[in-house]
Formats: sequence, structure tokens, C-alpha cells
Amino acid sequence: MSGVVNCSRRRFLKSSALAGGGLILGVHIPGFRNVARAGEQAGPMTALNAFVRIAADETVTVVVNHSEMGQGPYTSIPMVVAEELDADWSKVRYEPAPVDPAYNHTLFGIQMTGGSTSTWTEWERVRKAGAAARQMLITTAADTWKVEPANCRTENGHVISPTGQRASYGSLVAKASKLDPPQNVAVKNPKDFKLVGKPTKRLDTPDKTNGKAIFGIDVSAPGMLVAVVARPPVFGGKVSSFNADKAKAVPVVRHVVQIDRGIAVVADGFWPANLGRAALQINWDLGPLSKLDSSRQRDE
Repeated sequence: MSGVVNCSRRRFLKSSALAGGGLILGVHIPGFRNVARAGEQAGPMTALNAFVRIAADETVTVVVNHSEMGQGPYTSIPMVVAEELDADWSKVRYEPAPVDPAYNHTLFGIQMTGGSTSTWTEWERVRKAGAAARQMLITTAADTWKVEPANCRTENGHVISPTGQRASYGSLVAKASKLDPPQNVAVKNPKDFKLVGKPTKRLDTPDKTNGKAIFGIDVSAPGMLVAVVARPPVFGGKVSSFNADKAKAVPVVRHVVQIDRGIAVVADGFWPANLGRAALQINWDLGPLSKLDSSRQRDE
């Protein structure tokens, strides 16, 4: 089976060490660590901080440090960043974060997802990440136009001067990344929100429907095998006897092994292992719980 890897994660990891086409600059916002430092290259994307990267084609990539498990952080966190950044939402993308302490959970201190905490615990941190990136872009444009940054505004992925001049984020980001990141940035008043709180299509839906999305089960490594376990149909049950001949006849099934809680079928990938499990002939000793029903369970 050919290996499948999450290329976006690999690209991010490589960007901190390999020469490419853009500058990465670290930023300190409360809770951040300088995971990327001046002088490191990041391919076509230029990073303004650990969460925000912008390309010359105006694509804004938000690095999301929580796994998508159904509650939408691959959309909600980019929405919060894009809100403070005043990004063009049609050009916003997401990318899963690599493993790094900069992306640790703000409450639990480790990089994790759980407890319905992904969005609300990141609220302040990613707002400041978007606001800091926006300020760097404004400062760059104001310096180019020789005007005061306070007199400039942002809208839909552009900085706009007092006289109406416009500069896109993609045209400013390389120079902006050379600035010292602001440490105390003002965030928007919620009454001015244009994205947050509005119905929005999820960013991860297209790839999940067209087959491009990469899940944990898709990941492979050289020499990696996959085990699928046949478990007893009743808690406490055990294997009485089994016949593995038909399971072993499935192509690329490598091993059939009895373990404490059932029979493991080991193969080159999930699908042959699953087929092997289905082909097993097992006699179960169901044990004393086999006659327990729901009403009796409540009485126990």
C-alpha cells in the first residue's frame, strides 16, 4: 500500500529549516513561543506569527492548533483570525499545526483537543494573532505612503490610505515580516464584527466530500502494518476457539494473533485487515454477562 501523509504538516515542519521563497518571523503574543525566527525560509508563504501566513497570491493560511473532531475548529479559528485581520474570507485557508509547544492548549499546557474547548480557549490568543498581523501590514503600507498608520484602515485583504490608495496584503507581507511584531495590540469591538457570529460554510467540507481530506487512518509509514481486532460480542467474553485459515487467505494479511480481548488480524493496510477479521471463524465463551439485559443491568 502506498504511503499517504499529511503534506501540509510536512511543509510546515520543513519551512523552519529549508531554504525556500519567503521569510518567517517569530512573534511574541501572550502564550506564544518563537517557533519561527528571522532568516528562516517558508516557501511561497510568509509567516507573520505562529498562526498567520500570507502568500503573494493573497491566500491567507491560518494554522489551527486543534484537531477537527466535528465541532468546527478548522473554520471557527480561521474566522476569528480573519475577523481581526480584515482578511478576504474567500481567500482564507486552514492548515493543521505541527507539534510544537507554541500550539499548546491555553488551559491544559499540552497540545491537545477535547472537552469542547477548542474555540473559546483560543479566542484571545488568535484574535491577537490576527490583530498583530494586521498592524504589521498597516505599518508597512503607511511607511510606503509616508502617512501615519493611525490614518490607514483595512478592508477585505487590503490596507487603504487616507486618500484612498490601496495595497493588498500579498504585496505587503514580505516587507511586513521584517518588522518587530507589536506586543500590545488592540482587538475589535464585537459590534464591528463582520465574520464572527455570522452563518459561514465550513472550510473543511469540500475536501471531506471530494476525498482529498487526510485522516489518521490514511497515514502510512514504510513497513507499517495495521491490526484490526475481533472482540467478543459481550463484555467479559473470551475466545473459546478459532480458525484463522480463511483470514490468512486474504492477500497481504500477515498475522492472526490471539490477544487478551479477542483476535487481532494484522495486514499491510486497514482494508485487508478488516476483510481478514470478517473471515475469522470464532467460537466465543460469552461468560456470565451473556444473559444480562438492560432492565436487569439497572437492577444490579
